[in-house]
Amino acid sequence: MPETDTSFAYASASERRERLAQFVTGQGYCTILELAQLFGVSEMTIRRDVGRLVGEGRLRSFHGGVGSLVPTDILGVDYTARHHSHADAKRAIAARAVRMVRPGAVIAIDAGTTPAGLAGLLGPELRAQIITPSLPVVSTLATHPSVEVTCLGGILHSESLSFSGPSTLAAISNLHVETLFLAASGLGERGAFCGNGFDAITKRALIDVSDNVVLLADSSKFTTSSMVRVCGWDAIDVLVTDDALRREDEEMLAHYEVTIEKTRSAHPDNLELEGSAS
Repeated sequence: MPETDTSFAYASASERRERLAQFVTGQGYCTILELAQLFGVSEMTIRRDVGRLVGEGRLRSFHGGVGSLVPTDILGVDYTARHHSHADAKRAIAARAVRMVRPGAVIAIDAGTTPAGLAGLLGPELRAQIITPSLPVVSTLATHPSVEVTCLGGILHSESLSFSGPSTLAAISNLHVETLFLAASGLGERGAFCGNGFDAITKRALIDVSDNVVLLADSSKFTTSSMVRVCGWDAIDVLVTDDALRREDEEMLAHYEVTIEKTRSAHPDNLELEGSAS
């Protein structure tokens, strides 16, 4: 959860509401608790502010939070559609990422089609603890002979096949993860984005309890728009992507000191890999 930041200081309630509206618009979606901690006020105060901004037509209210999106946008893209998009690149990325999982590790596997592919490649001899909010990951690993799976249960969303909600966040707050394998729907100068608010909140919570964050995303994500901001590049340690990454994106990642691991996705039958550190 975010801590109160002096940059969010305000002189009046009207100024606080203005800053709140600007922040939510930039993030796409925030929980009431996040905003209360960020602005250093009570949840009741934030709810009143949100109610006024919603009444003015500047924000949209959702269960447990507030967003700047229309309802059709905040649901994101259906899981099945995403599963078939850039499938070869995703398989190569998953094959690269699985080499980062060491025996005995405590890892978290995010919801998303590429992380689900990673789960399917974990060898039967691997002994590790896996934490996940993803129903496909749980289903894939249900019969794995030697991993211990912790399912971050909560409300199941059919469009993303992920769990979220207060019980999910409460479970995450008591964990310590060595490596999080993170998914994103869109990438840009401001960081990683996803297509809905409930997944964004879960992702942020997992980042907060993880020592290392490995982002699994094919290069098309740099040209894909998603409205809900998950995190900035300062939260990402490694990006695993394909070899179609544009030079300008590599230069941007170098600026943020993100390590890049590339696959040869142009040749799906050849999963030989390339790595580069920025």
